[in-house]
Amino acid sequence: MPASFRGYVVPGGVLDKCSKCGQLVWVSPSSLLIMHDNPGMDILCTLCSLTKIKKDKEFEIADITLAQAEEFEEYLDSEEPVE
Repeated sequence: MPASFRGYVVPGGVLDKCSKCGQLVWVSPSSLLIMHDNPGMDILCTLCSLTKIKKDKEFEIADITLAQAEEFEEYLDSEEPVE
């Protein structure tokens, strides 16, 4: 999620940079664990991800993990409004 996003940020999320363009993005704790287990994995912002998908028909985004789904559920259960 772009760092400029003004809504909900997963507790424990950290700022990192897009591997392609350098834009700051939020990385959730569950995504940090995936990156730990997969050294060399790129962090891509939304725009760079969409560009890569459009150019590279073989590029795939991994399925959501149980931990990521739980982060979404935590957000849905929160009372923080989305701006």
